[in-house]
Amino acid sequence: MSRSVPRASPWRDKVIFDPNESHQLTGTHAALYRESLGVMLDVFREALFDGSEDYVSVWSFGVTLFDELHWQQQLGLLLSVSRCALNGSGDPEDWNALEKASFYAVYRNVLSYLEIERDLERMDASEMEYTLDEDELDLEDDDEYDEGGDEGEGDEQSWQELITAAYQEKCLREGQTPEEIEAFLRYTPDGDGDLQHWFSLLESLADQTLDDRDFEMAATLMDADPEIATVIKTQLGIQPDYFVATADEPSSEAVSEMFQELAELAGVPAVGGDDDAPY
Repeated sequence: MSRSVPRASPWRDKVIFDPNESHQLTGTHAALYRESLGVMLDVFREALFDGSEDYVSVWSFGVTLFDELHWQQQLGLLLSVSRCALNGSGDPEDWNALEKASFYAVYRNVLSYLEIERDLERMDASEMEYTLDEDELDLEDDDEYDEGGDEGEGDEQSWQELITAAYQEKCLREGQTPEEIEAFLRYTPDGDGDLQHWFSLLESLADQTLDDRDFEMAATLMDADPEIATVIKTQLGIQPDYFVATADEPSSEAVSEMFQELAELAGVPAVGGDDDAPY
């Protein structure tokens, strides 16, 4: 069993933030956010090339409130929260449910890629098991191929390396000792690839900015009896119209400009490059 950081709960007490503290992400945490934002833009790049106003992506970012929006609305919301996260523009304490869900989707998207990597590794292992005989493997040739490698490939960090480094930076700023941090990071992979471990670390990183997870209760409270929902909202300090806020539907010209700015924030090309969406 792995030792994971306790995940945040939407029912928890609201965290009290220092009003003078900057909400801008820095260091490896900012690099992790940019990396996830960059691959999210591949989905929107596909929509831009499609040119249809009714384009529907088959990709799910893992956050229901965000996934239910049109891709143009998603793009606009991501730009708003990313300006805050990467440039320090705005205050996340003023975000509505859709903005919080959009910000969290950047982190949840990383877990989706970890799930894909796990599944691909299992497929590769299964194919190797049934198609190759151990005596047929030429390990010497493989070693020669590996020694060459792709130039610059060693400089790239995996999702797991980015998450680990970002979490270490966070804990050091909070005054934890290297030994305490190592105790949380130490885990034994299980049959699920230990996604829960990485999920817990991502949750902890997202909580640096999110003061609550009320947006995760949207479906529950909107489907609940109105009187009961009102009581729950009152107890949790949720505004009556918190879950009915809408996102603007930007024009085609605005969408192009938003994509350009998001690409600059993520540090990826706005036009050209790898145009294949991750599905």
